[in-house]
Amino acid sequence: MRSLLLCALVAAAPSAHAAPDASHAPTPDAPDARPLLRVCTGRPGNNYHRVGLALAERLAPKVRVEVVETEGSWENLEAIDAEHRRCDAIIAQDDAYALYEFEHPESRLTMERTAVLYAEYVHVLCNTKVTARSVSELDPGRHQILVNRYGSGTYITWKLFQRLDPAYQRVRSAEVDMDEGLLKIADGTRAHCMIYVSGKGGKTLRTADERFGDRLRLIGVEDGHLHREVGRDKRVVYRRARLEADTYPHLQTGPIDTQQVDAVFFASPEWKARRPAAAAALAEALVQLIPDLQKTLQ
Repeated sequence: MRSLLLCALVAAAPSAHAAPDASHAPTPDAPDARPLLRVCTGRPGNNYHRVGLALAERLAPKVRVEVVETEGSWENLEAIDAEHRRCDAIIAQDDAYALYEFEHPESRLTMERTAVLYAEYVHVLCNTKVTARSVSELDPGRHQILVNRYGSGTYITWKLFQRLDPAYQRVRSAEVDMDEGLLKIADGTRAHCMIYVSGKGGKTLRTADERFGDRLRLIGVEDGHLHREVGRDKRVVYRRARLEADTYPHLQTGPIDTQQVDAVFFASPEWKARRPAAAAALAEALVQLIPDLQKTLQ
């Protein structure tokens, strides 16, 4: 009897080779059917990166957006100009596009100018010991101007300034990270001024105004040479602009005349041709997003 009972239990036990119960098997994730759009932006936290995140949120129902972190405009242009594009769309300063054409005359740079996102402004911060009222009045023998690192929008602006007006080539300059640059010009012993391109009220400018407003001030950028046509399509990339007196309460005592340059969204024409519905969704999202950007990033 015991042997018969043992045989019955063995027969009832599940086999090691038996098929698993399908009702408890995990269901594999369905493939994401949304088309992919890779957007080269900038460092986390900066305006280009914030635009990428906002675009990803708006497009989420129809397009899967990969926000690619980069060092900014120059790397973005290299990424979309590569033989195998690293990005399908980029954000870049308009002057970066013009300078890239200067530096890479052999490049076809096949991308479409899709939309102007918002305006960026040239800010020149100087130690209060500097008596010059504009960049053109800086003494090449005495004054040094600090510029953000290679590839940044500010670096690009300064390089194009030097091409458009060779007088800027005589002003001594050095590359430095922006936080270190603020400390150096606040000290004022060797470095005297710093150029920075951003929307009004950006993080770096707010820091300068709130923490170093007693030691720093803004000076103007007024130069007709900067309004020359550049690039293959012969466009003017800098325009006269004004920082009103209350823009930075501690850095200025009145309005400052300067230059502005557009932040532009560029897209690959191949990506748009292969995905017309996604391209239409992108255009619709930009139409909705741009008014908000122009309010918050100026």
